[in-house]
Amino acid sequence: MGDDAPTSSTVQAWELGLRLREHRERLGLTAAAVGRSTGIGGTNLSAIESGKRRLTAAKLADLADAYELPDPERADLEAVRARTERREWWYDYTRLYPDEFLRLLGLEAGADKVFEYAPDIIPGLLQTADYARAVVRAGTPYIRPVDVDPRLRTRLARQGRLDGDHPLRLDVVLGEAALRQRVGDPGVMRAQLGHLLEVLDRKGGHVRVRVMPFAAGAHPLLGSALKILSFRSTRLGDLIYQETAISGVLVDKRQVILESTASFAETFDRALGDRDSREFIDAVYHEMERS
Repeated sequence: MGDDAPTSSTVQAWELGLRLREHRERLGLTAAAVGRSTGIGGTNLSAIESGKRRLTAAKLADLADAYELPDPERADLEAVRARTERREWWYDYTRLYPDEFLRLLGLEAGADKVFEYAPDIIPGLLQTADYARAVVRAGTPYIRPVDVDPRLRTRLARQGRLDGDHPLRLDVVLGEAALRQRVGDPGVMRAQLGHLLEVLDRKGGHVRVRVMPFAAGAHPLLGSALKILSFRSTRLGDLIYQETAISGVLVDKRQVILESTASFAETFDRALGDRDSREFIDAVYHEMERS
């Protein structure tokens, strides 16, 4: 991965963990055996290898000794480990979200591509501030009023990945319901649709939004939302984030990912094309302007 490629401390921790697991498996060592020689128990080692727990320099050195790593590999792994210590913007919001969602934020920040099917709500990466505020306020009753603005700042901070020298590539299929479901007052909804049109005109092709109209009938993703994250490093496989109204989970099962990726590709192809989708969004925007 080039130094100028998008990354994050979360993605770096994941890559470090995978590389360490490869070294352990190359030697045929069990987690228990590594634990006896390094003091890093099986549960901790599993969390490290999955990127969910950070390593100190001293503990990395212990693992490097156990895996008999040469100096150049040790230095390379330490450089990766050092990048896991970078303080990221989402660390300021840890009290608001469960660990799985915080991990999603970190993975999204370091992703290369995101594919998303959104049947009835505009995805967070494309929301306006007012639309996002209306979504947050309409969410679970357990959200405290004082937490609305921090949650809003989180959503808007994520959108920074759509700009810069190496922007996130984003392919979205929007269900027609997402365009017509009134979120906030009519002015909020009109502004949201106007923002979608602006993004399509301004983002230079790295953001594509297609519409799945009601008239299209059944398709592979009918009845479900889907978000797939892909990464630049060949070592990192795709991940799926599946979300309900109150929780979300990251899925790394290969067969599920293969089937979901194929389903998204077919759904993307069945949706209206790029030009027709823009015209559809524009038509709904003008309908709301007249209402």
